[in-house]
Amino acid sequence: MIVVDLVKNSGDEVYARISYEPQKNYLLMKWIGPCSEEEVKIASMRMYEWQKREGARRRCMFHVHDTKELEGAWAGLVDWINNYFFPLNHEYGLRYNISVISPDLFSKLSSYELKKRSNNQVTTVLCETISEAEAFLTRKYAEFI
Repeated sequence: MIVVDLVKNSGDEVYARISYEPQKNYLLMKWIGPCSEEEVKIASMRMYEWQKREGARRRCMFHVHDTKELEGAWAGLVDWINNYFFPLNHEYGLRYNISVISPDLFSKLSSYELKKRSNNQVTTVLCETISEAEAFLTRKYAEFI
């Protein structure tokens, strides 16, 4: 796993870590603790910058969001994610958004809402663990070969 970016809040604390897994060809966003909707947008756009710069070239079709440590609701961002963030990334090869769901009730409900309202360009898949997410994307890559 190669760390691509550490995203910090105004208190200089890391709230998101972006890594690339070259063996399985996916970008991982590890969310840490609470963050505001604006912070989610900032970190998400850092993923987009990587997808545009590196992901298209590497034919990366998967973003994995590990929300196990994310606290609080982010359901207010579902429309922004579906109508803005996903289409931007789709242009550069993103086809699947895999969310490793948080035990935090409000974060979990936000993940369910994102899946329910998922757009036609990028499919959202919910998993319980990173291993489950990797198994899913490995199966999907096999379909394209």
